[in-house]
Amino acid sequence: MKKFIAAILALSMTVTVFCACVVPENGNGDGNGGNSGITQPEPKPEDKLSAHLKTNLSADGYVRDEIADFSVYENTSAYRKVTTAEELFQAIADAKCHYKNVWDEGTGTYAQVPADGYTEDNFEGTVRVIEIANDLNLGYKVLSDEAKNSGVVEDFSRKTMSNHVNDFNSATVIENGISQIKVENVSNLLIYSKTGVKLTHCGFKLTSDNNVVFRNLEMDEIWQWEDTPLKTASAIGDYDFHGWAYFKIAFCGYIWIDHCTFGKSYDGQIDVSNPEYTANAGVAFRAPYGADGSSAVHISWCNFNAGSDDKNGYLYKMMQKIEENYQSGGTDCLYYNALRDGGVTFEEILYGLAIPQKKGFLCGDSGDNYEYNLKLQISFANCTFKNLEDRIPKLRGGNAYMYNCTVDNSQYYSYRSKLKMKNAAGLVSGANSGWKCALVSQGIVCGNGGSVKAENCVFRGIESFLKNNDSNSAENKVNGGYQIVNCSYQLSETSAVYTGSSSDSNAALKFPNSTPGVLKPDLFSWHTENGEQPFTPSVTGLSGLKDYLGNAELGAGAKSEFPLSLLKSKY
Repeated sequence: MKKFIAAILALSMTVTVFCACVVPENGNGDGNGGNSGITQPEPKPEDKLSAHLKTNLSADGYVRDEIADFSVYENTSAYRKVTTAEELFQAIADAKCHYKNVWDEGTGTYAQVPADGYTEDNFEGTVRVIEIANDLNLGYKVLSDEAKNSGVVEDFSRKTMSNHVNDFNSATVIENGISQIKVENVSNLLIYSKTGVKLTHCGFKLTSDNNVVFRNLEMDEIWQWEDTPLKTASAIGDYDFHGWAYFKIAFCGYIWIDHCTFGKSYDGQIDVSNPEYTANAGVAFRAPYGADGSSAVHISWCNFNAGSDDKNGYLYKMMQKIEENYQSGGTDCLYYNALRDGGVTFEEILYGLAIPQKKGFLCGDSGDNYEYNLKLQISFANCTFKNLEDRIPKLRGGNAYMYNCTVDNSQYYSYRSKLKMKNAAGLVSGANSGWKCALVSQGIVCGNGGSVKAENCVFRGIESFLKNNDSNSAENKVNGGYQIVNCSYQLSETSAVYTGSSSDSNAALKFPNSTPGVLKPDLFSWHTENGEQPFTPSVTGLSGLKDYLGNAELGAGAKSEFPLSLLKSKY
């Protein structure tokens, strides 16, 4: 309890401490000069929280007051504790709703009714909480036939490895494979762990879900070095071949991802696409049964760590093996060889290319789905981002709101500068004109009518802090807006720190914008029914933000022991 109270003191500006017994002014327990021996029960941990912390630790942002209280399912048949892949996949299958879409000629829309063999009384899933009790390797190649036949998992390689004749494939991927776990047609489900378990070699695909929550999980090992033993291969270095991401979310209602830790991924970290249930009627998956069409994604208290330089970790071992192959004169990785032959060191490749996360968050489809994207609602709260090269986030339409977040790309920016000085991009393209070494340094990327607001955030090591990458000829499908409120920006460790807002008179000079003609503050708008800001966040002072997010008990990331009930959505 002392440890917990210390954590609260470190996190909160004001703390209300409750005594274990009621003591009147005369100092005695009974109010009459005697001792009744009656004590009050120990207060609940959440009772010690300030109002500020209660708001931030609850389902906040765009999902505020929308996420169910899962504590009502504890000690019921709807609570499933799993220890194996087979048990996990069966629990997900048992959480599905069983319905079908029936065309209504009168309304010209599809109506949802219970599927054949089901009624209004039994079509809903029977599982509401899945507790994962231990670490799981969920790579497709190590799964049992029972797990593969569960109906909720598929090979995430997109193509079989035998067809990747032009690719380098790491021993980790060859041995384990990559899985995509499908959480489809689910309403009211929490997947969590009490001890911050680690899930490796997998990502989740969420489709037609509502009120689905992931908490206190660590996910890692869905990346490999992109290379080839063939000089004729193209597109190497772009990391666009595999679609591996930790979450792909589409056609969903309210989704909450909280207190999770993410390692490096091949493609993006989390992708959110079309939120519109009625898009492509009769073709796309439909909304969960009974959903009203509202949608939002809230990502809170998560650590996005990119790669690790732990010498016992899979990434370092992978790169070390490639270096050993180079030293022995091998030709398995010609992209890597071109860099090393040109004078780039192993350390520079490790910290400048292997460890940084190339893509962060892609929010919104492109092209014809522009009108649906305007309904996107994504909030990032109390998160840390480290060594991300791009897309923090990339928004195509709709709104994204970041608050109480830190983005520290300083290490990547430093090694990026070294790689640029050694002409790494030229070395790669000189070996093959189709190979890329883009060394991108971008932060908030916004277009297609979208608007991003960042409030009370710290940004370090980003060259193009603001950027628009859209090129559609229709103006309203290109332009984007932004608001920066009380944010701190610094390019390099030797640069000056600027703290301010986009409304400041000199903000255009202080917050670097690579496309000021199409991404600007006066194009910012809230895509809400009344055109007004949908919620007001509870913000933390910038000076204490790093400690606030780094607190061992309640801060960002998965925890081996969390002092509050993770079944609750509001404290």
